Amino acid sequence: MDPKTVRVPPELRALFGRAEETVAAYFASRRELPEQGTIEIFDDRYVLVRGAALSVEFFKVARDLYGPARRAEAEQFARNILFDLAHAIGKSDARAFHQKMGLVDPLAKLSAGPIHFAHTGWAFVDILPESRPAPDESCSLVFDHPYSFESHAWLAAGERSTFPVCIMNAGYSSGWCEESFGVELVAAEILCRAKGDDCCRFVMAHPRHLEARVSHYLHSRPELLPFAKHYEIPDFFARKRLEEELRKSRDELELRVVARTAELVQANERLQRERIEREQAEGRLRQVDKLEAIGRLAGGIAHDFNNLLTVIDGYAELARNTLGGDDPSRACVDEIHAACGRAKSLTKQLLAFSRQQVVSPAVVDLNALIANLVVMLRRLIGADVELVLENGHPLERVLADPSQLEQVLVNLIVNARDALPKGGRIVVATRNLELTDERRAGFSTLAPGAYVELSVRDDGVGMDPATQARLFEPFFTTKPRGKGTGLGLATVHGIVTAAGGAVAVESSLGRGSTFRIALPRVDGELAGVPEAAASGHEPDGSGVVLLAEDEPSLRRLVRNSLSRAGYDVLEAADGREAWELFGRERERVDLLLTDIVMPHLNGRDLADRVRAERGDLPVLLMSGYTDDLIDRRAIAAAGFEFLQKPYTLAELLAKVRAMLRARR
Repeated sequence: MDPKTVRVPPELRALFGRAEETVAAYFASRRELPEQGTIEIFDDRYVLVRGAALSVEFFKVARDLYGPARRAEAEQFARNILFDLAHAIGKSDARAFHQKMGLVDPLAKLSAGPIHFAHTGWAFVDILPESRPAPDESCSLVFDHPYSFESHAWLAAGERSTFPVCIMNAGYSSGWCEESFGVELVAAEILCRAKGDDCCRFVMAHPRHLEARVSHYLHSRPELLPFAKHYEIPDFFARKRLEEELRKSRDELELRVVARTAELVQANERLQRERIEREQAEGRLRQVDKLEAIGRLAGGIAHDFNNLLTVIDGYAELARNTLGGDDPSRACVDEIHAACGRAKSLTKQLLAFSRQQVVSPAVVDLNALIANLVVMLRRLIGADVELVLENGHPLERVLADPSQLEQVLVNLIVNARDALPKGGRIVVATRNLELTDERRAGFSTLAPGAYVELSVRDDGVGMDPATQARLFEPFFTTKPRGKGTGLGLATVHGIVTAAGGAVAVESSLGRGSTFRIALPRVDGELAGVPEAAASGHEPDGSGVVLLAEDEPSLRRLVRNSLSRAGYDVLEAADGREAWELFGRERERVDLLLTDIVMPHLNGRDLADRVRAERGDLPVLLMSGYTDDLIDRRAIAAAGFEFLQKPYTLAELLAKVRAMLRARR
């Protein structure tokens, strides 16, 4: 038999028919005792309330409280409180009904809801065929309330609303269904008779899916789109979470107030210590400001300074190749070359210290790196100092920039040598190191794990605690004026920490010092050792190179060097001129060699344009800027090669030669 108090699709009629019998039995026990002021149903007390008081008249009260200027705020407040109240009542009524009637099956629990709804005078429920009732997050219900008490109240009062008004219907329905299925559910009214629509229609779903369900339903019924306006997705759960967050914030604030009060009670006792700590912090802040200032300065001048170094060293290299071994001018040229080397080293130290150095991490074997440096290291420390190597075997690998690791080792060796004014012994050792929670002496900032340790030990003068406390401060040095920059150990610290490692120092006066460096172990293939570039510039190349460089002196140097090596050079003073030249000589060009930062058209955009015309053309980009301005990963991903300034002419020629040979 079809149910009379609810309309449902045919496949649900039997289910709701049984529910109608259950609900009818429940309401058959109704007793009204006006002499006692009570209405009881199944031993539960009920209260009759005028529908208009919970709808149109409630909105009027809210508007009066807020005033005419805040009408929208008043209506939002009314909608929120009515939905929340109805949702809570719906859950509570459902729970009580299920217990009294012994309902266990989720569908049986839910099907009683619309019939209970009709018996209590809220509305008649018409469940539409698009509905998919299920006790999980996939649940979706579409239904009408043809006789909603809320829309009736608005129409009876002669009021026309701009928004759907059946808010308590939506809240109560979703509360009952949520309690029945044990799944969070909310309902949104998308059509409403109070705003002139043909019906009061609702969509119910899980809060995360409701908006998508409403959108899907409306797009499947395009004829409804012009009318389904100004509806809201109920925000009951978000408001509840906001209340919890506010309560938590209030509790935390109270705790902070209590803690702060306790701190103030002890303030007089701590005043002297805080003053000392503040002075120390201000000193550290001044050092940080100095570090940042030098970092900005180093990055700002790197490009121009690297261009100048490339020009100076390049012409010195050209001059040296034209002089015989016994030419008296050769010594002067060698001094120029050596001075350029020191300038390059200082630039690297400044950039490493300020974290702006160009970094090229690779998998490195520390033992192999030390072996390659040993000849230079022994020459560096002098004949009165013994250099001893104690290499651990087999040694695990680390991930770091090899040139930076060389810089670390050289700085530590020089530092150790300076601690041996009368000669002595320096020991360079490596070993695999396991750090645990119990054994992290000197490396407390590192997480437990597998590391490789490099140590440099000397038997020199040692250091007192005050010196050790300032050891890695930039510009701090114990050497005489003019004998040190104060950047060596600051550079070591910057390089090691950037590579994920740490530095530990052990020293005492008269007993020497030991610097220990721990770097994380890695797996992977070792980086190849680059072959040394040829030092001469004899003609051995062929091809046409399009050169774009905005620095005139550097452009002349590169042009002359390439020409002497046998290449035809087309030169341009900026990217726009190079692009125009390429347009005229498109088929002749064998390689594009361009600076990146240039006026009018930068080198990267020039390279992209050229590649669009000649997809197979080799491109070599150059720059003196650091990694914070030049994205080398993007350059490699585009298939371009890169050469960092300052470079030697031998490095440039080797790179050009290799790229042209690879093309052939």
